[in-house]
Amino acid sequence: MAAEEPNQESITQSTYIRDLPSTEKTIAYELLQACETSDISQVKKILEDDLLPSYSLQDEDGWTALHYAATSGSVEVVEKLLQAGALWAMPDHLGHTAGDVAFSMNDKPIYQLIVSHGLRSEMLRRVLESKTKSTEEESISIQSRNEKSTASDNATFLASRLTYKTTSTGQDVCIDSEGNGVMLGWEDEIMKQTSELLCAHQPNSDSFELSVLNVGFGLGLVDSYLQKFKPHRHVIIEAHPDVLSFMERKGWHQKEGVEIYRGRWQDFFADVQAGQIEANFDGIYWDTFSENYDDLKIVFDNVFDMLSGPQARFSWFHGLGATSVTLYDIYTQIAELDLHDAGFKTVWHEVNVDGGEAVWEGIRRRYWNIPCPYRLPICMYDM
Repeated sequence: MAAEEPNQESITQSTYIRDLPSTEKTIAYELLQACETSDISQVKKILEDDLLPSYSLQDEDGWTALHYAATSGSVEVVEKLLQAGALWAMPDHLGHTAGDVAFSMNDKPIYQLIVSHGLRSEMLRRVLESKTKSTEEESISIQSRNEKSTASDNATFLASRLTYKTTSTGQDVCIDSEGNGVMLGWEDEIMKQTSELLCAHQPNSDSFELSVLNVGFGLGLVDSYLQKFKPHRHVIIEAHPDVLSFMERKGWHQKEGVEIYRGRWQDFFADVQAGQIEANFDGIYWDTFSENYDDLKIVFDNVFDMLSGPQARFSWFHGLGATSVTLYDIYTQIAELDLHDAGFKTVWHEVNVDGGEAVWEGIRRRYWNIPCPYRLPICMYDM
């Protein structure tokens, strides 16, 4: 699933310091210097004078006052900027937020301050949006819904052509017509551990018949690992015609116990609710492409009743905010809160992955770009 980022509309309207009038330009650079040197008196004075159009103005490297404050070691300076409205998720030209800068410097107090502020801001924004917009209008993606991309618009993605190939490094990949990675071979260890955590705990008896559901086939990694547990029933939901053709070439439609639902997961859920399909699964995995967090939350709110009981488990590909350590931490917490509201307790398992340069050969858009382990969620009934 494409990585998510906060919807701070003003991010797209940011102003470079170089474009300001002379007086404001001088003040803006004075603020950057004061933040970098922990000059709290000067920072307070500039904020109190309130002569700048924004406290997230960028220098030539894309750094804002908050980026410089994150290097200063001064929690007070960072606090003052956040209270004044500095954008916590503003990325520099390399995609790094101020929180990422603090993380790279191992400054835990400043990092946690920014993460806590970001979490509160996101939760508040969601509450406000829920009061003013319908579900169809909501989005926590920074990308405009008017911009139709295979990575952000599901209908565009389903109409695009997909290519399966092996790169020069030997990695199997599935890419769309825009060069975005739909699924890459580096995810193999994630899928292996996911299948084990979903299925290995199940009863080992002749009378037990394992039933699993996977949403989104991709390269077939997780489905191949699920097959090793010999499920009596293995349902795969897949809507993209090119993926369905790939599955047929690989013989998945002939595998014993495998049921392929040719359509979108939303249609599958509707068929379940209408009583047309039985949903009583011991393990469920969700990993779609070109959908946002609103879609995932709908899954959270509906998948509870599709599990077979207290021992059943649900998991999903956690790539939320995986372009920034700060965003990844925040979205981990948001997801856990939403899962709790849906009746789940969540245990996170860390998986070391190779998301380095080589695995992105020929890929236009990276959906994983952070120097930390993948967090694998396992969700069970909160009893």
